[in-house]
Amino acid sequence: MSDGNPLLDTEAVAAKIGVTSETVRMYLKRTRKRIADGLTVRPQDLPLPDEQFNRSPAWLQSTIDAWIANRPGRGRRPSSS
Repeated sequence: MSDGNPLLDTEAVAAKIGVTSETVRMYLKRTRKRIADGLTVRPQDLPLPDEQFNRSPAWLQSTIDAWIANRPGRGRRPSSS
């Protein structure tokens, strides 16, 4: 990892997308549940963390930037499948 691609914690991801850190944790919980249920991860689902420090998830900035670029916009979300 270089300084050009830092790790972002839950709070940094929340600030980047304009939500609370609790919302980011909820997004991650939803992604993990979809995977556990054998469902595919959708573009709007938060990617799994790139690193885990004890119980604290962390994502590479590039992972979050790619997710932001590919997720549906705000407003009505597609129905879950």
